[in-house]
Amino acid sequence: MRHLIKTVLVLAVAFTINACLKLEPTPEFTAPAPGSFAVTASAPSVAAAAKDSLSVALTLNWNDPKFSVGLKNTKFTVIVAKAGTNFSVVATKDFTNALSGGLTGKDLNGMATRFGANAGQPITLDVKVVASLLNNNEPRESNVLQVAVTPFAGFGLTVNPAAVTTNSATPGQAAATFSWNKAFTGFSGVITYQLQHAKGGTSFATPTSIDVTGLSKSLTHLELNNIALGYSIAPSVAGNVEFRVRATNEFGVVNFSSTAIVAITPYININSVGIIGSATPGEWGTDSDLYRADLSKPAEWTTITYLVGGKEAKFRTDDDWATNWGANTFPTGTGTPGGPNIPISTTGYYKVDFNVATGAYNFTQVTVPALSSVSIIGSGTPGGWGNDTNLTQSTTNPNIFSGTVTFTDGEAKFRKTGDWGTNWGAATYPSGWGVGGGPNIPVKAGTFFVVFDIATGEYAFGPADRSTPYSDIGIIGDSTPGGWGADTDLIRSPANPYKWSKKLTLVGGQAKFRANNDWGINWGEKAFPAGVGTAGGPNIENVTAGTYQITFNSLTGEYTFTK
Repeated sequence: MRHLIKTVLVLAVAFTINACLKLEPTPEFTAPAPGSFAVTASAPSVAAAAKDSLSVALTLNWNDPKFSVGLKNTKFTVIVAKAGTNFSVVATKDFTNALSGGLTGKDLNGMATRFGANAGQPITLDVKVVASLLNNNEPRESNVLQVAVTPFAGFGLTVNPAAVTTNSATPGQAAATFSWNKAFTGFSGVITYQLQHAKGGTSFATPTSIDVTGLSKSLTHLELNNIALGYSIAPSVAGNVEFRVRATNEFGVVNFSSTAIVAITPYININSVGIIGSATPGEWGTDSDLYRADLSKPAEWTTITYLVGGKEAKFRTDDDWATNWGANTFPTGTGTPGGPNIPISTTGYYKVDFNVATGAYNFTQVTVPALSSVSIIGSGTPGGWGNDTNLTQSTTNPNIFSGTVTFTDGEAKFRKTGDWGTNWGAATYPSGWGVGGGPNIPVKAGTFFVVFDIATGEYAFGPADRSTPYSDIGIIGDSTPGGWGADTDLIRSPANPYKWSKKLTLVGGQAKFRANNDWGINWGEKAFPAGVGTAGGPNIENVTAGTYQITFNSLTGEYTFTK
């Protein structure tokens, strides 16, 4: 009985204590942290021979970091850099589900030469390994090893010189020579080579290949110039282009050389590109000019024009056959200098894109809306943004709309009358190329004749008394071949009767534009090499000697002299 009372009292006390305490959940224990992680190397230095380039030259061993996901889901990244650079520029190689990884002679040779080593001269590399989950989470770095690597003189590429300023005066002269060693050392079968190039810093993501024979290849000033422009390297500014050699043996095995970098400073040797041929508006007699839509990409030219199916076309520069491109494929292809005529298969309007650096072209057929009413609208127009100002449709070309409109300073757009679903705009004035849904056009106060082509998007604002196209436009002055006594006639565009152009060699002096070989209608403005001439304006001053592509718009007065 005494024991029973004692037991009851103990239980009562325990219950009272528990009733006064707040019960806590069972604590969660985290998994133990992975153990230390370290790497060792099979040798402190490596000097692999070229014949052993595909064999493992250095083995790295590391311990299991014991991630909870297990070794099969663990990634190990070997990271290599030039010693003392704190891994600012690195080369890497990944391994999974392994406690060791091998670097071949080719791996080490490529890393060493990338970090500035020359064949036969050792370079010290820092090496570490980063262990992580397959998704790169929970990274753990090893210790850093140093390994001396002596590159071999195997399949390496050299270039001389490594910096080239291309010269328009010597386009066919060799500018840089690339040399390489025989690939697949010890292999006696057939090996083919390609010299590849890519924009600097792209790791050859989309290389361009040039088939070569032998173990060297020279590229001319023109070839390097076009390569640089094709990678949007600005004229007169050095830009890096990377080169390598791709070797393939008769069994399809591919090997790549080391990389050579050439700093190319290009020039603009092409300032006029046209399309010409039986399919074009000017047929074989007159070019339809293309234009640069993006001035930061000087190699890229474009236009929208009408082409006739079953006929042919080619691209050329300066309204001259000295430089022309063609190929036998349509609607896309790569034109070669002096190549065949391009066959146009179907009649219609086309957006034409052409790259003078690569020769690549593309014809994209466009649908022109059948409109009977087009207007101009905007804050600078008589009706503001609320009311359209209608333009008049041409009786000879249903795609052309024009009219005389009085503007205030402001903005404007072209549109299908009363319908914002079809509208065009651009950021340039007094002329430009409107695009569907483009930006507002900045307009100036005054009364102007406005002309707009819904097929091409081209528009212009000019003085009302210049609305009628002229039959003849020339340039005259002491800088021109005829001096002040005789005009040098320009060539009218077959696609736009207001636009004229010509390639011409000038001497230092002055110039003006005039119509019909008569001083009754002339344009001038002091500015050179570009400006907007006014009727009866001053002479264009300080024309410097040189050969220029000259353009003039008789409606707007805009002119350019491009070297």
